[in-house]
Amino acid sequence: MENEILDITEDKFYDDFNLIDNHLDLNSGFSGKMFETFGLELSYVTEMAKLNRVITIIESDGDEDSELDEDGDARPNMYFVSGMHHVNRLGYLISENPIEYEFECKID
Repeated sequence: MENEILDITEDKFYDDFNLIDNHLDLNSGFSGKMFETFGLELSYVTEMAKLNRVITIIESDGDEDSELDEDGDARPNMYFVSGMHHVNRLGYLISENPIEYEFECKID
């Protein structure tokens, strides 16, 4: 089964998934919602993955539709992807409630 590709704004995404604040690092990225990929934060994310509440922030290489940086190279794309993933991960988000379907959402 392929992931559903969500076409929504980042703000609506945050609202729809009721993301929790990172209580372990009060200065975390993504408006205080990102959990890191190591240490106590990773341990917490691993426990939340068992409850189907994890979203991975992934960075991928830019493509022909990507904006160009100052050197003319394609900027990387960022995605929110349901579940706990390890390849190209920047960090994790935790939803307040279990995630009921697989998805990916390109962040513009």
